Amino acid sequence: MRPVRLRRPALAVTTACLALLVTACGGERKGTEPGGAAGQEKASASATSAPSTVKGLTQAELDEAVVAQADLKGHRVRADGGQIESSAVIVDEEACKPIADALFAVPHYLATASARVEAIEVPKGSSTVSEDSLTKELAAPLTDLTLSSYDGNNYEQVLAEVKASAAACSDGFSVTVVNETTNVRSVAPAQVSLGDESWAWTLDLGLLSGPHGTSVVVFRKGNTVATASTTTLTPSGAKDLPKALLDAQAAKLG
Repeated sequence: MRPVRLRRPALAVTTACLALLVTACGGERKGTEPGGAAGQEKASASATSAPSTVKGLTQAELDEAVVAQADLKGHRVRADGGQIESSAVIVDEEACKPIADALFAVPHYLATASARVEAIEVPKGSSTVSEDSLTKELAAPLTDLTLSSYDGNNYEQVLAEVKASAAACSDGFSVTVVNETTNVRSVAPAQVSLGDESWAWTLDLGLLSGPHGTSVVVFRKGNTVATASTTTLTPSGAKDLPKALLDAQAAKLG
């Protein structure tokens, strides 16, 4: 995996803004080591097959495979060079590390390459509104999506870890990234059906105003794993999965 510059993740900024009652938050956003059944897992012979010698996608192939602006209407999509490293995601319970990494769309350390984009859902009639206004005043859903590619069957370890982590940490955990601490009250499964196999969870970030949901989706197509984390500044958070974005990414992976 190519080295990347550490940038304050979108989720950390969003939770910080919410903690300040939104209006007090200003300025532009500055963009896994190993440590329940969620969603719908499709039958896949490869998931239990003998060790594979298939190589993961190259960086160039992954950059081409990740969803782009031309693939998605009603959204603003941009490549995000600010992928944070797993070592920057600090949890209070080690068992919660994989689901915390997924919350920030961090690729697993076994990934041979990764590509990341940010996508903002643009409300009708708001195509000329600034990105800052979209995510704050209009509370448009923002999704960090990372594609990661793996050699052989290494993806099996990645998926097993995040599923086990989500189940073990259903009662919540705390995670700190770039000096911003997020208290996750609960991790609950959600329904999703994408790619060869897929899972989804809703994480309650536990803000003073009440429950605040952030959705996390993980799905696999072949040796490539997509991880998407969606948040919004609405009081209740992201109630729905980013279906248009997820469908576009699944379609592009074939």
